[in-house]
Amino acid sequence: MEKEHFGEQGLVKLCEIKSALFLVDTVFLVEYPPHMLVRENTPKCNICGSSNWTNQGKRKGVRCAECGSYERTRAMKLVLDQLKLPRANQRVLHFAPEKGLAQYLQKTVGNGYTAADFDPERYPYVDTQKIDLVTEAELLPSNHYDLILHSHVLEHVPCGLAPVLFHFHRALKPTGRHIFCIPFSSGNYEECFDKMTDKEAIRRFGQFDHVRKFGLKDVDQNLGKILHLDTAYSLYDYHSREELDAVNIPERDRAGLHGSTIFVVSKNDYKLSFDRT
Repeated sequence: MEKEHFGEQGLVKLCEIKSALFLVDTVFLVEYPPHMLVRENTPKCNICGSSNWTNQGKRKGVRCAECGSYERTRAMKLVLDQLKLPRANQRVLHFAPEKGLAQYLQKTVGNGYTAADFDPERYPYVDTQKIDLVTEAELLPSNHYDLILHSHVLEHVPCGLAPVLFHFHRALKPTGRHIFCIPFSSGNYEECFDKMTDKEAIRRFGQFDHVRKFGLKDVDQNLGKILHLDTAYSLYDYHSREELDAVNIPERDRAGLHGSTIFVVSKNDYKLSFDRT
């Protein structure tokens, strides 16, 4: 039997270790910063293997203290593992590269990995190319990538999404996959490319550098008009409750549409095409 006592300095565990010959009481005292908690059966990050967790704003204990992964990052890794992607020597284009995921992808595919962002200096842990999706998406090579990844990127792009997504899918190989997630909010879709104060952007879109919000009420009328999307999302289709507990995916992020929903689309899932012959 195990007993736990949470003190101000951390976690004290009293473990009664029984054997056929003797009984030993062993006391472990481990001190952690107030924002970090480690206990027996603590989930492990499925990207870097760490079992240390920190808070992310009001979301308690959801951010990996080692690689910085969020709920959505670990969910994306689960999806990649389920699809057995990527594979060695494949070509991967990763926008706004998260530290742990970037390092994993680079190790897996080697020189086929490309990290990209509008502001490369934000990512000192990986060689990142500068790409402005407003003006440079059209420069992506055609039929080139096996995998294009991005998480919470599209809400930052100050132009229409249809042309950006067109160039993403043009750049995919015929068998390629486009895997991404976006933040969802209540209400309807909204966007604004005019100059706004930080206060106005936060009021309308939830963050000072967002230019749009994806509303839950009308997904089929905006993004769903551009891409074939499976909105019946559930990690339980592939993973047990215990497996999701083990990598610290909270209940709220396991099914439905939310900021950790992982969309997987193929090259031909881009809807706005026509036969030019």
